[in-house]
Amino acid sequence: MRVQRAGPVAREAAPAKLNLHLHVLGRRDDGYHELDTSFALIDWCDEVELSLRNDGEIHRLEDQVGIDAGQDLAVRAATCMKLACEEAGIPCPGVNIRVRKHIPQGAGLGGGSSDAATVIRLLNQLWGLHMNEALLSRLGLSLGADVPVFIRRRHALGGGVGERLSTLDLATAYFVVVMPPIAVSTATVFADPKLTRASKALKISDCPVWSDFMQGHNDLQAVVTQRFHLVEVALDRLRYEARLLGIAPHWPRMSGSGAAVFCMVRDAAEGVKLEASVRASLSVEGWKVKLVSTSLPTLD
Repeated sequence: MRVQRAGPVAREAAPAKLNLHLHVLGRRDDGYHELDTSFALIDWCDEVELSLRNDGEIHRLEDQVGIDAGQDLAVRAATCMKLACEEAGIPCPGVNIRVRKHIPQGAGLGGGSSDAATVIRLLNQLWGLHMNEALLSRLGLSLGADVPVFIRRRHALGGGVGERLSTLDLATAYFVVVMPPIAVSTATVFADPKLTRASKALKISDCPVWSDFMQGHNDLQAVVTQRFHLVEVALDRLRYEARLLGIAPHWPRMSGSGAAVFCMVRDAAEGVKLEASVRASLSVEGWKVKLVSTSLPTLD
């Protein structure tokens, strides 16, 4: 790889998400699924750093374990932006990409999509493209259905394949997330013939609170727990410890296509207790237990 002195640098935290509910309404003619879901962005974040080049090339400065550069969504996002530049007749300066991963892969937390969205957002700034949010979201959608919500960086209700978004402006909420030491393939889950594909959209009031979305469910959960025993173990442990704290029994659930599961808590203090009790009960190597909130951090 040709090394070039770094130019101007842009950095941003790339947050994970939780799907508080995920109803599969049906399969579309194009093979994708019509969804009704809610996205809560959380303060479990990767760190994305881009530095400007002057030769038009895109380089990934650090390899990601198990991800070839050609499949890395962060690199693909930069390539997508480069093509957009070329189509608009704008010279592409090039960029160095460094992603420091903290969000587990195959977790249903959207880490790869968030990294891609953050690259798109930062390149729009670093390359001086001045594209509006709607255009950036359309570019992001070509990379994955979850990318637009991360470009907007706002909690949202999602329809379609997850790209039709309505912003949720709600108070800070807290969740305990449990990640077993496995990864789940989203495509495999959606292709499973046992997946329920006839749910109804969740009815939400005009002035919702976070707990309203916990009245729904995740249609992918039954498929994943049947295929992956450790996800079922994580859910059972989370339900047990939550019940001891008097937390609603239907609040523990899976995010997205898994493997991460989570439980909403009523305040941060309760979250600290639940995190500690779950961590103590899962004293096995490779598990991750983390208290998170919907208050997003910034990088200095």
